[in-house]
Amino acid sequence: MLQSVYSTRIEETAHAAGVTGLGGWFKSWTEERRRRKLRRDAFATLLRVDDDVLEDITGLRRDQVEAAARLPLDVDALERLQAMRRAELKSARLLRR
Repeated sequence: MLQSVYSTRIEETAHAAGVTGLGGWFKSWTEERRRRKLRRDAFATLLRVDDDVLEDITGLRRDQVEAAARLPLDVDALERLQAMRRAELKSARLLRR
């Protein structure tokens, strides 16, 4: 399951393979949608662990993971979480200076 969650985006794979036309687009869209659904399911699994364990494993707080889990499927929640984490680390570095 994790392999499909973290695999390359379907649009990139379809473009590299030369998949064109409506059938290729629809297949790409449905596979991307499935990948995003699998990621949301992974977020739900993360939310079952203790807050301290969650932060130790991911570096994220529960409220951040919950917010990502509530995003619509057309938004890439993993990218949004990674952006949150980068912003948090950047602000922590600025505070240390």
